[in-house]
Amino acid sequence: MFAPFRCRGLLPVAGIAACALSSTALAGPDWDEGATDAGSTLETSQTISTTGSLNSIKGKLGGPGFLAGDFQDCFLLRVDDPLGFNITLSSTFGGPPGFDPMMFLFRVDETANGSVAKALLANNDKSPGNPLPGLTNAANDGSGAVLRTPGLYLIAISGFGSQPINASGEFVFRQTFLQSGVIGGPAESPNGGYLLAGWSNDGDFGSYELLVQGVSGVPAPGAIALLGFAGLAARRRQR
Repeated sequence: MFAPFRCRGLLPVAGIAACALSSTALAGPDWDEGATDAGSTLETSQTISTTGSLNSIKGKLGGPGFLAGDFQDCFLLRVDDPLGFNITLSSTFGGPPGFDPMMFLFRVDETANGSVAKALLANNDKSPGNPLPGLTNAANDGSGAVLRTPGLYLIAISGFGSQPINASGEFVFRQTFLQSGVIGGPAESPNGGYLLAGWSNDGDFGSYELLVQGVSGVPAPGAIALLGFAGLAARRRQR
């Protein structure tokens, strides 16, 4: 039995591009989520619009809120070096007691109906004795999932207990990723597919800093291209 579907309001795909054009987060090799919250889906994600290689991503899951809680953060970025891709929590991580984060990676594909985020890799604990998550470019759970090609990807972080689900409320990742030291791949043939639509539950919350390798931001021209694609898709739907 899956927990009730939870998802912040979905926005038009053009919102992905708009984030890159209007985000107030800091520019440069280090990225700070800032006052503008990174949302919980591809459409509400925060686009990292730096130029050149990215070193780190800082953010905060605020937890319960008056209108809507903040239990997941999603960032749109570009993977330049699939073989060198690596993401970990900083050694200076000092979240509040009980904050147990999990990490997820989605490949962003463009379709006739807009951009979608497809489940690729997930981790809960990087290794036995290390309760913090980390991702490399390949799963080790036998699923065969591998980050093979450069392009747009979505990185998501949540607190333990909050997992990505599809539009049917099914988990999109194999539950093997909950085991210490296991990087899991996509779930085995979920009826509702592998696309991120929402989250299973609220989870732990707190501050975090991710150290990334093989990654860069999505500069404005990339955002403009996404915006143009979204407009084309909208025109096709109107016809």
